[in-house]
Amino acid sequence: MKKIYFYTACLAFLIIGIASCGDNTDFWGKHELTQDEIDEIARQDSIREAQKNSINADLKLEYSIDITISKTVYDGAPVTVDLDKIAGLFGITKQQLLDGIAGVSGAPEVKGFAINGTTHADIGSATNTNAPWGHWWNKDGDVTVWGADAMVFAEFDTDAGIFNVGQYPGHLADGQIVKFIECLKYNEKRVAVIVTVNAKAPGQITASVVNTQKLNITMTPSSSYDQDSLKFNLAQTLSDLGISSMEGIKFVGINADGSYTEETTTGSGFWFDVNGFVVPWGDNSVVYTTYGPDDNDFGEEYIGIGQMPDVLQAGQTVVFKYGFLANNKIEMFEITVKVVAYEDPETPPEVDPETIDKDIELTKPWSDDYASVSVDVKDVLRNAFKMTTYQIHKAIGSGDLKVYLNEITNDDPSYTADVPGYWMDAGGNACGWADGVIWCSIGHDNTDLFLYGGNHPDNATPDEVVKTKMIVVCNGGQVNFNITFNITTE
Repeated sequence: MKKIYFYTACLAFLIIGIASCGDNTDFWGKHELTQDEIDEIARQDSIREAQKNSINADLKLEYSIDITISKTVYDGAPVTVDLDKIAGLFGITKQQLLDGIAGVSGAPEVKGFAINGTTHADIGSATNTNAPWGHWWNKDGDVTVWGADAMVFAEFDTDAGIFNVGQYPGHLADGQIVKFIECLKYNEKRVAVIVTVNAKAPGQITASVVNTQKLNITMTPSSSYDQDSLKFNLAQTLSDLGISSMEGIKFVGINADGSYTEETTTGSGFWFDVNGFVVPWGDNSVVYTTYGPDDNDFGEEYIGIGQMPDVLQAGQTVVFKYGFLANNKIEMFEITVKVVAYEDPETPPEVDPETIDKDIELTKPWSDDYASVSVDVKDVLRNAFKMTTYQIHKAIGSGDLKVYLNEITNDDPSYTADVPGYWMDAGGNACGWADGVIWCSIGHDNTDLFLYGGNHPDNATPDEVVKTKMIVVCNGGQVNFNITFNITTE
């Protein structure tokens, strides 16, 4: 009886519902919007569109820059931001603004963030680059990370007060425009720095090769970026190019297929792979060139030739072409690098490896840069490991020599300064650069081994003393460097 009543009630409700629709005879059909409903939807869409196209900021600073497209380097252009206007809005000084961005202790809490280009929504992070304020951006002006979607980046330099805007090599196209919005907030005030990047193709080389000098250099495999000098005919070069000095010349990388590259990868030269193609620094690069006082100290009649550390082996030969450009003429150098084995002048000390304790005192005046002091440790390392200087140098490059701080662990060392070495806090414990007071590392080449270090410009103070122990192990031997690092007044 209860079930019959329930079904009857449901049927009654259904009939009432149908009857209540009045003239709407197509009860199961699509609802037709009224004009009022259409107007309300349009109003809501308009609000959302206005929100998306507006930038929530009390001050908007807009800049436009051109960037020459590169397939090999992260180059771009600087943007000088009007810091006085920002400081004025925030009610603080320009120096307080810079200190706040840098995160200096006691400075005003100026927060960096970003606004996405497609939605104009806030992105709360201050940075995902190597600067205290700045981000990677994709083609739509949305925050992204270094990688496949990245087009450009912005890194704020708190010393210079500028944004360095660069590119991800090979990602930009000629004529492409990327617009991004970097922001700052202090209390309730917001500033938007809006930068429009215009990507431009590099100019095409129409110059002709007027002469080719064939040069040869013999090098030993290197574990460092140190350069060797290679002499060319300077007088011939000046005559061929029709110039009286080398000032103002440009540099050309000539690929193995005959194509040209003007986008230098070493400042005044190029990295090349084993086949003679210009490449960026990385896994495929083996040798590089430099020229001039800004990049080497060899004199104007010499080209600098360097290697990717621990890549080339004895018996290899690399041929590549490098050119000087002036007056729409190119003086080309066809350079052959022949790699030969290093002839070690030393013999290792006899008997078995041993453990040696050595007290080291490093003293340097506090400085606002990363200048270092050093002490020779070649003999103590040779005697402990029973190896030649060159063998120890190669062991550092291969990772067979390991340096621990304060104690030996079962894990491989995690170096935080120049390898092998560490940044250290006031207690002499390993830390990162941001928390470091001093750093110490082992310097090395074919003939020298030295312990060197310096102070952090911001974290160290004059008259500070840091004590630590660096434990160096290799070939069954061990050296315990008991280090006292004295930072004196200037």
